[in-house]
Amino acid sequence: DNVVCTGSETSLSACPSSGWGEENCGHSEDVGIFCQSTTFQEGDVQLVNGTGPHEGRLQIYHDGVWGTVCDDDFTNAGANVVCRQLGYSGGYGSSYEPYGQGVDPTWLDNVVCTGSETSLSACPSSGWGEENC
Repeated sequence: DNVVCTGSETSLSACPSSGWGEENCGHSEDVGIFCQSTTFQEGDVQLVNGTGPHEGRLQIYHDGVWGTVCDDDFTNAGANVVCRQLGYSGGYGSSYEPYGQGVDPTWLDNVVCTGSETSLSACPSSGWGEENC
């Protein structure tokens, strides 16, 4: 209770508070947080329109713009690369249909990952913006 952070702390436990177990709160006072990254780097990936950050339509960041990846030649090896890039242990591919079509540029097509790459942008493809989707 009474947690007062300045914003420079590296963990919540570093913020001054009433102490562990010292509280007079009801669940109507539970904290909710929405985190958003504002610094994206070339080749970053995200999954959008899913039920959480672990699923959704794949997007990749290029030239300051989020864009989509065409599903031509995309396999579970590519899905594993994307999921590992996002901090998960692995994953598998899915159709875009539950997540809606993108309106962004299609940045990558014919992406053929072996599964050993550390990022999606390291996988062979037709090249940035070269697509026939």
